[in-house]
Amino acid sequence: MKKYQLNAIKAPGIDEMMYFRQNSTDFSTFKYVFHDQEYRLPKLTFSPRWIIDGGANVGYSSVFFAEQFPQAKVIAVESDPSNIEVMEKNIAPYHQIEPLHSGLWNKNTYLRVKDVGLGEWGMMVEETGQNQPGSFKAVTIDSILADYGIDEIDILKLNIEGAEKELFSKGYENWLEKVKIMIIELHDRMKPGCSKAFYKAIKPYNFESFKRGANVILYQKGYLTGRR
Repeated sequence: MKKYQLNAIKAPGIDEMMYFRQNSTDFSTFKYVFHDQEYRLPKLTFSPRWIIDGGANVGYSSVFFAEQFPQAKVIAVESDPSNIEVMEKNIAPYHQIEPLHSGLWNKNTYLRVKDVGLGEWGMMVEETGQNQPGSFKAVTIDSILADYGIDEIDILKLNIEGAEKELFSKGYENWLEKVKIMIIELHDRMKPGCSKAFYKAIKPYNFESFKRGANVILYQKGYLTGRR
């Protein structure tokens, strides 16, 4: 793991300090989450209990959700070891955020992180053998539901750098019907076919949707009161 200098910064309206790596994509991610508020949702008609943050990066999005919905449990899924190290520092003050050091996939297998030259913001995962260097166990959304006793996913955020193609290609039928709100960024520029797999999978589930920046926000009717 390469060495880096860690700097502290204050996010608007948040008491706790956040941390970012100098000369990395962290500061851009910080602005994306806290200044641009790309994960901001309209007013909800319910109080979220379970939030899955897929591709939690260094934890900014998990902190954002924890601040917005302090009564909710946030499961922060991240695969890259260097991101995890910073994430653990950022989420330390938040007892309701639980880190899960893995990558989301559509089956039980082993993955490894693949650097595609986009910095910490764009690490992809790919299937590999159990005994290969850097391999770790993948996690499915179904296994998260089972392990935590979750019956409904109130908010599912996915920024998983192309792994959405696999996630929505198979094995989604049980958990997708349990999602109330989904925030997803599609990465066809990194892995062609992401959008095709995603839109084919969600078609039978009657989600309403709108776009904010790079994200598609989907919701079941009755859970949002407006788009602003």
